[in-house]
Amino acid sequence: MKLQRLYPGFFVLRRLPLLPLLPLFALAACASGGAVQQLDKDTYMVTGQSRLNGNNGAAASAALSADAYCKERGKRMQLTSSETSDGVFGVWPSKSVVMFKCVG
Repeated sequence: MKLQRLYPGFFVLRRLPLLPLLPLFALAACASGGAVQQLDKDTYMVTGQSRLNGNNGAAASAALSADAYCKERGKRMQLTSSETSDGVFGVWPSKSVVMFKCVG
Protein backbone atom coordinates (compact mmCIF):
# COMPACT_ATOMS: atom_id res chain seq x y z
CA MET A 1 0.00 0.00 0.00
CA LYS A 2 1.33 3.36 -0.94
CA LEU A 3 0.82 6.60 0.96
CA GLN A 4 0.20 9.67 -1.14
CA ARG A 5 0.82 13.12 0.26
CA LEU A 6 -1.96 15.51 -0.70
CA TYR A 7 -0.79 18.46 1.40
CA PRO A 8 1.23 18.78 4.64
CA GLY A 9 -0.24 16.72 7.45
CA PHE A 10 -2.79 14.89 5.30
CA PHE A 11 -2.16 11.49 3.77
CA VAL A 12 -4.45 9.12 1.94
CA LEU A 13 -3.98 5.39 1.70
CA ARG A 14 -5.54 4.29 -1.55
CA ARG A 15 -8.32 6.86 -1.33
CA LEU A 16 -8.89 6.22 2.41
CA PRO A 17 -8.26 9.42 4.38
CA LEU A 18 -6.45 8.72 7.64
CA LEU A 19 -7.13 12.08 9.23
CA PRO A 20 -10.81 11.39 10.09
CA LEU A 21 -9.78 8.18 11.88
CA LEU A 22 -7.57 9.96 14.43
CA PRO A 23 -10.41 10.83 16.85
CA LEU A 24 -11.30 7.13 17.07
CA PHE A 25 -7.77 6.28 18.17
CA ALA A 26 -7.78 9.12 20.69
CA LEU A 27 -11.11 8.07 22.22
CA ALA A 28 -9.99 4.49 22.63
CA ALA A 29 -7.63 5.54 25.43
CA CYS A 30 -9.95 7.96 27.25
CA ALA A 31 -11.45 5.65 29.86
CA SER A 32 -10.07 2.64 31.66
CA GLY A 33 -11.10 0.27 34.39
CA GLY A 34 -8.86 -1.18 37.07
CA ALA A 35 -8.50 -4.65 38.50
CA VAL A 36 -11.34 -6.06 40.58
CA GLN A 37 -10.48 -6.51 44.26
CA GLN A 38 -12.38 -8.77 46.62
CA LEU A 39 -13.36 -7.02 49.88
CA ASP A 40 -15.49 -9.72 51.49
CA LYS A 41 -16.90 -13.13 50.60
CA ASP A 42 -19.25 -11.68 47.99
CA THR A 43 -18.35 -7.97 47.89
CA TYR A 44 -15.94 -6.53 45.35
CA MET A 45 -14.45 -3.16 44.42
CA VAL A 46 -13.21 -1.80 41.12
CA THR A 47 -11.94 1.62 40.06
CA GLY A 48 -12.41 3.43 36.78
CA GLN A 49 -10.97 6.62 35.39
CA SER A 50 -11.59 8.88 32.46
CA ARG A 51 -9.47 11.76 31.25
CA LEU A 52 -11.85 13.19 28.65
CA ASN A 53 -15.32 11.83 29.49
CA GLY A 54 -15.59 13.28 33.02
CA ASN A 55 -17.34 11.65 35.96
CA ASN A 56 -19.81 9.79 33.79
CA GLY A 57 -17.03 8.15 31.81
CA ALA A 58 -15.19 7.10 34.96
CA ALA A 59 -18.32 5.65 36.55
CA ALA A 60 -19.30 3.87 33.33
CA SER A 61 -15.83 2.39 32.98
CA ALA A 62 -15.92 0.99 36.52
CA ALA A 63 -19.47 -0.31 36.14
CA LEU A 64 -18.61 -2.05 32.86
CA SER A 65 -15.59 -3.71 34.49
CA ALA A 66 -17.77 -4.88 37.39
CA ASP A 67 -20.45 -6.21 35.04
CA ALA A 68 -17.89 -8.08 32.94
CA TYR A 69 -16.37 -9.60 36.08
CA CYS A 70 -19.72 -10.99 37.22
CA LYS A 71 -20.70 -12.20 33.74
CA GLU A 72 -17.46 -14.21 33.57
CA ARG A 73 -18.73 -16.06 36.63
CA GLY A 74 -22.23 -16.60 35.25
CA LYS A 75 -23.81 -14.05 37.60
CA ARG A 76 -25.12 -10.51 37.41
CA MET A 77 -23.72 -7.40 39.02
CA GLN A 78 -25.57 -5.67 41.86
CA LEU A 79 -24.22 -2.20 42.62
CA THR A 80 -23.91 -1.52 46.35
CA SER A 81 -22.20 1.89 46.33
CA SER A 82 -20.11 4.22 44.21
CA GLU A 83 -17.99 7.30 44.74
CA THR A 84 -16.58 9.66 42.13
CA SER A 85 -13.93 12.36 42.31
CA ASP A 86 -13.62 15.20 39.85
CA GLY A 87 -10.66 15.64 37.58
CA VAL A 88 -9.48 18.42 35.32
CA PHE A 89 -10.65 17.90 31.73
CA GLY A 90 -7.76 16.59 29.64
CA VAL A 91 -5.23 16.94 32.48
CA TRP A 92 -6.16 14.87 35.56
CA PRO A 93 -8.61 12.02 35.11
CA SER A 94 -11.91 11.76 36.94
CA LYS A 95 -11.92 8.66 39.12
CA SER A 96 -14.72 6.44 40.29
CA VAL A 97 -14.82 3.60 42.81
CA VAL A 98 -17.64 1.08 42.52
CA MET A 99 -18.50 -1.53 45.13
CA PHE A 100 -20.67 -4.39 43.97
CA LYS A 101 -21.83 -7.96 44.54
CA CYS A 102 -22.17 -10.79 42.07
CA VAL A 103 -25.60 -12.35 42.59
CA GLY A 104 -27.55 -15.32 41.30
